[in-house]
Amino acid sequence: MAKVLLATDSGPPHTWSLLRVFLESAGYDVRAVHDGEAVLSAVPSERPEALILDTALPTLDGFQVLARLQRQPKDGRPPVLVISGIAPQLGEQLASTLGASAYLCKPFTFEALQQALEALLGARGNGRKAAIAAKAVWPANGTTTRTLRPVARRQRRGAS
Repeated sequence: MAKVLLATDSGPPHTWSLLRVFLESAGYDVRAVHDGEAVLSAVPSERPEALILDTALPTLDGFQVLARLQRQPKDGRPPVLVISGIAPQLGEQLASTLGASAYLCKPFTFEALQQALEALLGARGNGRKAAIAAKAVWPANGTTTRTLRPVARRQRRGAS
């Protein structure tokens, strides 16, 4: 049973409760936190195998959390699936630059979430094969899951 840290805002409880119930029914061991600071303290103590990170978090938003996670040793960081309502092109670029492994644009289906999470967890042990599987997710409602590749160094520096 894979250990997953679910980081969503504490907004309407039915939203994050449904995500948690769905993930638990799919066989994941889920711990939920509801703000950016809690994510940063839970990652080293809980040692999750994957982090599902909403960008709309109180105290620190998801992108700030990603930036701070980059300061931790790589072996202590779980792969991160970012979920966001931000336009895919902008959100994906920013998430990738900050070290996320995959990006799922809201609204998404539970099936898309499960496929993205399975691909993310598989990527830890199966490398490229799982990354290709994540790129192939195209749910019926039109949302897409993308496995992110690191941005080239010259792009990070602002060169064109």
